[in-house]
Amino acid sequence: MIDEQSRKDDLELARAAIDGDEKAWRRIYDDTHHQLYNFLCYQTGDCDAARDLMQETYVTALRRLDTYRGQGTLLGWLRAVGLRKTLDWRRRISLNIRKLATYAREYTPLASSGAEETFPGLGDGLQAALDRLSPRQRAALLLRELEDQPFSEIAATLGCGEPTARVHYHRACRNMRKWLEHGDDLVFSGNAEGAAS
Repeated sequence: MIDEQSRKDDLELARAAIDGDEKAWRRIYDDTHHQLYNFLCYQTGDCDAARDLMQETYVTALRRLDTYRGQGTLLGWLRAVGLRKTLDWRRRISLNIRKLATYAREYTPLASSGAEETFPGLGDGLQAALDRLSPRQRAALLLRELEDQPFSEIAATLGCGEPTARVHYHRACRNMRKWLEHGDDLVFSGNAEGAAS
């Protein structure tokens, strides 16, 4: 049970931070960041994602601190903000995975022929095709398809111009289509029929 004094203290701290008291904001951060980070790690299972989400949580909290009413602790309120961020993150990841899986199924003969809705080797085939791309092509494809990054960001990541980033991406798409359409030992690597000698 949360004691009344703790809630009052948190509310005063929040009001001071809203009024521009940097020490108050620093204290909020110092008092909550370890527990918030642990909570986000548990929610995501990914330390890097948890760090990013924690940063997003504090940025949102700083803008919306005036909505904190002292009905629970500041940590509890921050966890609620963090949980919403986590749910958004999971939705993005889920959509991106489905997008890439659809891409793979679309260009894999077994899936496109309707033989099966899914094929156990499909993931391995997709990974094998990705592994055949050059590092720059693979990065351009994944940044564009999984993270929906604009070409300007992809270019900055690759350390090249935007037209070159577009070329890497389009070549990656062309190669993936070719390899996944024809199999090329990617999906059927375990079968004698699919293996080319």
